[in-house]
Amino acid sequence: MRTSPLRDATIQEAIQQRRSFRAFLDRPVDEPTLRKVMDIARFSPSSTNMQPWQVFVLQGEKKQQLDRLLLQAFDEGRGAEPQLSAYLKDWFEPFRSRRFACGTALYKALGIDRKDKPARVAQSRNNFNAFGAPVVLLFAMNRGLNEGSVFDCGMFYQSVMLAAMGEGLETCPEASLIAWPKLLQDFLEVDDSWRFLSGMALGYADYEDLVNQYKTGRAEVDDFCRF
Repeated sequence: MRTSPLRDATIQEAIQQRRSFRAFLDRPVDEPTLRKVMDIARFSPSSTNMQPWQVFVLQGEKKQQLDRLLLQAFDEGRGAEPQLSAYLKDWFEPFRSRRFACGTALYKALGIDRKDKPARVAQSRNNFNAFGAPVVLLFAMNRGLNEGSVFDCGMFYQSVMLAAMGEGLETCPEASLIAWPKLLQDFLEVDDSWRFLSGMALGYADYEDLVNQYKTGRAEVDDFCRF
């Protein structure tokens, strides 16, 4: 378990030690630091150098306003309508087992029983205020672009997470933050030419919180790679 920010790491260490954090300190992130993260990530590769990504950076009162809107939508039980989703209607192997193991490990770290529905709902609710992180990043691309640009945006997304680690910050990728794209369009005052791909919580992690003691495993190389 890491107890301090990871700085001056090798590329290998950064990739292997990056993980999702779900509890953050009440400590703001200054704009020069955020700009530095983006200044590093902008060198990510993309097809024909299109650089299709767009990032909306929210902090302070603006972030708190978004928290309130998303939490209200969750509490009202609004059905999610993301423009991009990784979740399946009918889960199949090996993805079903991996998803189950991920959730089981999280609730075990928190001491939440599988049958304790109120506690599970309360934990799920935390997704919609970005787990208390001081910064929310919303990633989008122009709707007119082809699906291949999602791949480019994914590379940029990873670069943001690794660059953030270099500045002593932690992150959590969050599909929950883009559950209601129309809400985001209205809030950000943008038109529907933007397609929201994912959100991200960013801040200084609370390394002592129970939820941050949890880490998922990974498949072995021979499980996904054919030589």
